[in-house]
Amino acid sequence: MSIVIHYFKAMFTCTKDREACLITFIYLWLTQSLENIKSADDIPSLTRVTGSEPCDAHRLRIIHLDGKSWVEYAQGYSTPQGVFWQWQPIPIILNNFFYHYVQTLSTKAIKPLLSAQQKQQLWTLIDKSWKTPKHYVQYGRLRKDVFFRYFTIMAQRCPYLSTTAKSILLPEHVLHHASAKAYQKENSNQIRYKIFRAHNQYLERLDTASKQYGINLSINNAHHKMAFLFDASITPPSYLNQKGQIDAFERRKSANNHGSQYIQLPSIGIGSRRALPLDQVRLFFELIDEHVKGHLPRQGWTKRQFIDYYNALTYQLAFQFLMLTGVRPTHACALEKRRCYGVKQAIHSDKGRYRVIFLCDYLQESIRYYLSIQQVLLTQLNIKTTSPYLWFLLDIDNQAQVLNAKIMRQFMHRHWPYNDSNTNNIVPYCLRHTFAQMAQSHTHSQLTSQQIDRLMGHSSLGEHLGSDLCFPSTKKVLFAFLNHLPEKLYFTSDQSTRFSFNDAVEAS
Repeated sequence: MSIVIHYFKAMFTCTKDREACLITFIYLWLTQSLENIKSADDIPSLTRVTGSEPCDAHRLRIIHLDGKSWVEYAQGYSTPQGVFWQWQPIPIILNNFFYHYVQTLSTKAIKPLLSAQQKQQLWTLIDKSWKTPKHYVQYGRLRKDVFFRYFTIMAQRCPYLSTTAKSILLPEHVLHHASAKAYQKENSNQIRYKIFRAHNQYLERLDTASKQYGINLSINNAHHKMAFLFDASITPPSYLNQKGQIDAFERRKSANNHGSQYIQLPSIGIGSRRALPLDQVRLFFELIDEHVKGHLPRQGWTKRQFIDYYNALTYQLAFQFLMLTGVRPTHACALEKRRCYGVKQAIHSDKGRYRVIFLCDYLQESIRYYLSIQQVLLTQLNIKTTSPYLWFLLDIDNQAQVLNAKIMRQFMHRHWPYNDSNTNNIVPYCLRHTFAQMAQSHTHSQLTSQQIDRLMGHSSLGEHLGSDLCFPSTKKVLFAFLNHLPEKLYFTSDQSTRFSFNDAVEAS
């Protein structure tokens, strides 16, 4: 960064040209666009607009709140409906540098920040080889292309930058998993906050390093004899201090036409639309529980009654398994006997590759109870059938019927508590989206984006059998989240749904 400023000072004799080109360069660096610049024509024309103008590509504006001024730039949000532009605050330590220049630009006539000649000068600097000046030889330096990708590299590795925020910041070809963003949902206010926080952290690292090495990132400008590129002494306005979200505003005239005021803009949703509301999921599992209770064998039971009770338990366990593991119902609605180890963890096939899944304490208990019922049912009623899976249905001929996505979907439609036009869109796969959303919003020992990818089986970087290594501390965090799910979903170990076949057989 210091070498960049050195070359700007050397190449631009005119202070205003230097400022305009440096502002554009930092904007391109911040928005990870430097690698895409192949000629002077690729350099965008930044323009300043008023607070009442809509957000659009390559626009800058100054917003005045709480007696403080802040620069914002346009950030693109790609959605299936197209690209939406949202205002994004400049990081804290860059605001003063941007503000001193942007405030001098006219808002009455929208004028490009750079002329064709200035773009050519900037392209020359971007394209040329950067040799290390003599007074910087003593320091280590990055390659130029790595410096260009600084924000990309940091965002890729950032553990607490959500997958949804990464999908906005990063090009699709550098995302950890192309489909991961489809499972989680956040609104633009939440994403704006996470990007702002991440950018501040990445730049604070550089600021700390510059102080450590005694390097002053400063440049002369037209307003002050010396302006520091990084200035961390600023106190941001209150709208940037909200925890978890940053609202966007637009300046509008007051109703009485005296003055103007900032009106909060609505946010837009990014990501999954298939995650189900928790209240609906809780009610669905409550109705499944009532379904099981309704099939409890009574006095004078018959063989068919026991089989119906067993089948009801099978459906209940299968949906609990999907909800508490987040596996794809198109690949596994039940665990294979030979790949389940001590009912604590298991291996299952996921898109042609095997991966380890962890079973929470509640699910382990449910599986053990189910297997005890299954064993007594098959022995006491002399049913001879086999299946490679731990749980399965029994048909009218007492033969094992493997659960699949179609059977699960039909059961879900019959027992879903809400009948409306969207009912047909409620399928077992929605539980996987709900699982991912719960993982993202989990705050007790917050999960990193890598840990969420690990739970979801997004294996672009090797989260699969043979390449996966889960350390005890990581496993502890994952189990803490998984064990929290039953409580959040109001699952209870209700003994009223439990039935002892041995007692029933003795009584009979």
